[in-house]
Amino acid sequence: MRYERDFTDKGLAKFGDSLLNFAFSLALSEYLGRPTGERVPNASLSIALEMSGLRKLAPPRSDKHARGDVAEAIFAYAWLEGIITIDEAARIIRENLSEDVTHFTRKKEAIGKALAVLYREIGKRLELEAR
Repeated sequence: MRYERDFTDKGLAKFGDSLLNFAFSLALSEYLGRPTGERVPNASLSIALEMSGLRKLAPPRSDKHARGDVAEAIFAYAWLEGIITIDEAARIIRENLSEDVTHFTRKKEAIGKALAVLYREIGKRLELEAR
């Protein structure tokens, strides 16, 4: 498979969307103790990029959808490079979820905070300079 370290690549972002939603659904299922399938909101991905110090990897003045795509592309690239596994990502997310993940108004921020820990780890492993 051919891919480059281009976090604005739409194909990489689409692939990362599937991978990340699977890892998140696995983490949430384990956290709740029952199977569930959830999608990660773009707002949560935007929060995660900001909190992890990786916001600079998204284009300037990008909206939450564009930042979400960049976050998904980063995850896909890390997985393709063998930097992170789905099981490890799910574990990191699960260990950092709070009960707010089930709260209607606090859910997006709770997911973003849990994902920020994952993205900090990915950033370290990929040697992405965080600011």
